[in-house]
Amino acid sequence: EGQLWYPRKVAVIRVSGKYVVCDRGNERSRMQIFTKNGHFIKKIAIRYIDIVAGLAITQQGNIVAVDSVSPTVFCIAETGDLIKWFDCSDYMREPSDIAINGKEYFVCDFKGHCVVVFNEEGQFMRRIGCENITNYPNGIDISDAGDVLIGDSHGNRFHVAVFQRDGSLIGEFECPYVKVSRCCGLKITSEGYVVTLAKNNHHVLVLNTLYIA
Repeated sequence: EGQLWYPRKVAVIRVSGKYVVCDRGNERSRMQIFTKNGHFIKKIAIRYIDIVAGLAITQQGNIVAVDSVSPTVFCIAETGDLIKWFDCSDYMREPSDIAINGKEYFVCDFKGHCVVVFNEEGQFMRRIGCENITNYPNGIDISDAGDVLIGDSHGNRFHVAVFQRDGSLIGEFECPYVKVSRCCGLKITSEGYVVTLAKNNHHVLVLNTLYIA
């Protein structure tokens, strides 16, 4: 406890300033909470999750994790108590990331080439994106204006598609300067920059946004 073995996902609980980190060794995922200075606080038992594919925090400060092996979304209190969960396997093949906006959960479907939107009760609402626009999506974030940014790196380039929350395509962009391999994750900074990680290149990419929100 307090150590990390192949950390894969991290999220910040804004209300408390704590960090949630999911790592994974040879077995299923593990979830730990740290202070922002890196001091270990506690481990949260998540025996019901195989692999955490996406991690997000609700406005109330609850932790939301999505399992990629058995597509399921779990909502967990900071205390470690499981608040609720819902199965999303009828609507998607392989979750790869998750973002929350208000009472809607946006889950990337890596093999389904889209993002599937559920309400907080787990009811299917709509799909965003499709093949050739959101190929193998593995990163998502939602701007303050409510725009949905979906990232993928199919074909050694980092590609971002921008949608309105209802699924209307606003625009799409590529980073032409750097060939990247296996980008994962997408976050919008407070300055409006787009950040992703290129796993095989060992790069952090910080990109200016090219559209008016």
